[in-house]
Amino acid sequence: MSEQLILDSLSFTYPRCQHPALDEVTLEIGVGEVLSLLGKSGSGKSTLLRLIAGLDRPSRGSISLGPDQLAGPGIFVRPEHRGIGLVPQGCDLFPHLTVARNISYGLRKWSRPKRRERVQELLGQVGLTGFAKRLPGELSGGETQRIALARALAPRPRLLLLDEPFSNLDIELRENLRTLTADLLRSQGTAAIFVTHHSDDAFSISDRVAVMHGGQIHQIASPRDIWRNPASPEIAALFGNINVLPQDDGDPGAAPFARPDQLVLDSDTKGCLATGTIKRIEFLGSFQRVTVQLESTTKSLRVDTPPGTSLDHGATVGVRWKSSPEAG
Repeated sequence: MSEQLILDSLSFTYPRCQHPALDEVTLEIGVGEVLSLLGKSGSGKSTLLRLIAGLDRPSRGSISLGPDQLAGPGIFVRPEHRGIGLVPQGCDLFPHLTVARNISYGLRKWSRPKRRERVQELLGQVGLTGFAKRLPGELSGGETQRIALARALAPRPRLLLLDEPFSNLDIELRENLRTLTADLLRSQGTAAIFVTHHSDDAFSISDRVAVMHGGQIHQIASPRDIWRNPASPEIAALFGNINVLPQDDGDPGAAPFARPDQLVLDSDTKGCLATGTIKRIEFLGSFQRVTVQLESTTKSLRVDTPPGTSLDHGATVGVRWKSSPEAG
């Protein structure tokens, strides 16, 4: 059973660096919760994971897991004594050990029958029954990732850390593996922190998403809330294309940005938030993305329309909200 993780004012600065890689991060992760850390490269995601795993020591702040303080002033528990599992980006299976011995590597204090039982249980759960005697070199990328996940879960860790585990896989395989991972974590009640720069992965697997930038957490919320109400255009842009809207001096509370699917075109330009001419129409299968060049400006807006919508290049159109901005 997992335990609550508490990070209090956690900071870290790499040697010979002026600016901290992690700056006063405070965070609580509940029992059994799956949290994604989302952000661009250099935002501090992997640094935070390394501190929790015990691979680096915080410059300031503390880390607690359940009743145990793992790091703080005068306290530092080594990685092997934290009860935390880690799935690194490269998987790092032992190439000379069979799949079974890779999975059971952290079970050396278990009896042989218990080890064998746990290995078979996990092989079945990751869909690789019968692979026990294979070597890592005989596995595909997706199979390797499944075995790495099974190895990390084998000793029933208090917390599981996953560092960009699907980054080198194609889209279909990534989708299958993140579904498998989410199901496994929840079936075993394991709390997890999942580092990614893919918003689809973060949204599909997580109870909450924490967006990081410059070594700090800028927003933390459920996937649905963070999609509907991102705290800034920069955060919104992590989840797909956005439009920065023209400012309405008469409505200072108007939303400053919108996604293409939140807007619609209207031949009646009265009361629209913007007016312009159709510059580009891109057919993208399930929808068309229309670029509207705004009047008296170099700016443009992108609007998603149904694939069968009849549109003409150069036509004058208005752009308005599909519904209220809050409804998203």
